Amino acid sequence: MITTVNPKGQVTIPEPLRERYPFPPGTKVVWLERDGDLVPKPLLLVEQLRGRFQGGALTATLLEERARDRQHEDG
Repeated sequence: MITTVNPKGQVTIPEPLRERYPFPPGTKVVWLERDGDLVPKPLLLVEQLRGRFQGGALTATLLEERARDRQHEDG
């Protein structure tokens, strides 16, 4: 799908993408830059994040990530 940036720097998200991804009217969007590409992501409110990180697996995941980070730093 192709869109055009208007003179105000605005872009319209095509309807099939709005239906597929969570971009209802009024959604705030954060733009991330990854490897030279721009990636739009909906900005989630605190209320929408509530309960996403429940469970004991979070601690194990965090410890695994820290171990990988240490290995990477040590080379």
